[in-house]
Amino acid sequence: MFYFFNSKLNTFLIKLNQYLLYYYFRLFVFPKIERQRLEKPRLLFGFAPILNNKYWSKAMSQKNYVSHSISFAVPIINSKDDFDLYIDDLFPVKITRKPSDWNETKRKLRLFTYILKNYDILIMSFRYNYFRGTVFWKKEAVLLKHYGLKTVIIPYGSDYYIYSKVIDHSVKHNLMINVASDIFNNKEKEERIAYWTDQADCILMGLMLDDAPRWDFLPVSTLCIDINSWKKNKKESVFDGKNGPVTIVHTPNHRGFKGTEFIFKAIEDLKKEGLKINFILIEKLQNSEVKRILIEEADLLVEQIIFTGYALSGIEGLSAELPVISNLDRKDLTQVFRRYSYLDECPIVSGTPENIKDTLRSLIRNPELRNQLGKEGRKYVEKYHSYESFQLFFEKIIEKIWFEQPIDSMNYFNPQNPNSYNNSLPIVKHPLVENCIQVGSL
Repeated sequence: MFYFFNSKLNTFLIKLNQYLLYYYFRLFVFPKIERQRLEKPRLLFGFAPILNNKYWSKAMSQKNYVSHSISFAVPIINSKDDFDLYIDDLFPVKITRKPSDWNETKRKLRLFTYILKNYDILIMSFRYNYFRGTVFWKKEAVLLKHYGLKTVIIPYGSDYYIYSKVIDHSVKHNLMINVASDIFNNKEKEERIAYWTDQADCILMGLMLDDAPRWDFLPVSTLCIDINSWKKNKKESVFDGKNGPVTIVHTPNHRGFKGTEFIFKAIEDLKKEGLKINFILIEKLQNSEVKRILIEEADLLVEQIIFTGYALSGIEGLSAELPVISNLDRKDLTQVFRRYSYLDECPIVSGTPENIKDTLRSLIRNPELRNQLGKEGRKYVEKYHSYESFQLFFEKIIEKIWFEQPIDSMNYFNPQNPNSYNNSLPIVKHPLVENCIQVGSL
């Protein structure tokens, strides 16, 4: 009984100290911060440790914006220079006799003060926000609005998916296998999604539309890449699996989620048929080595065949002029992007566990089709996933939320709109129909 009472008392005292510390900053530190209405708002991308933040930030830096990416620490597959700022460097963890919750709260308040002083637009996920882990996280948006900051939410995956609301049960099954701990975070995620859905100035969902209550633009994907650093470094392959081997690369971060077991089986079966295949499985390698393999060795990239859509690995493959296989089979999700966005220009070949062997065989046996898809894939990335395309896109977001201009954001990518971004550049043409290989292409 005494232990229970003592534990409750300690929890109460810790929360009381956190609130006292918060109101000290709220009353005496934050009011000193003034904001000028800059012609080029200062941007901060963070702080989930994902390379997307690095690329988005670099793209905007090239347009002379003050733009930085921020993370807590260096992930195992990254290098130190992958992010501009590290919170552990700006505000190191101090080991003191005070409770750890107190120290972390103080550190986040100092970080928040730094952000209020130095940035104007914050680009975050639903989960990784600046007051996460403190008792006053619901005050974050109120403070940001009070001091004139704008927020853009771009989910990355596990910050958004609430397993009970995922429509594709194969995706749900693999989420429960590969990211099992998130089964118990549904309540926290629901609260944060609802909170930022109401509070964010702009939300970009991409293909993550399961149960999505809101989006403000409709890109197939918000990802971008420095295409100039991904130039193909090998001759076009003329091998068809009979006259020489075809090199297939697969880059899973979570095998189940990417459908790796089905890819293994398909390649094993194709080898038994007599096809010559060099298969490279890339896992837990530095990004620099992944890049080298894609531009120097690969003939074909299989990205993912469970989850619907494509991610950064697929864009890297397209940039390296590789034909790419990803699952684009789920019509209830993809149809809106064919009608109101640019998915029909995408030259990625749709692959599923049921058709992956036939799809691989078709591409292995037809080097001309592989090379054609590779060329169109490069054009697609240049148009929709280059730094230049992201700069134009994000400047529309800035016009909408910073300058409060009447931007028709929902039709920015509408192919039926003659003034859409899609129609401002040549349409990417390829032989696929709804991302499937046609018999006449073989």
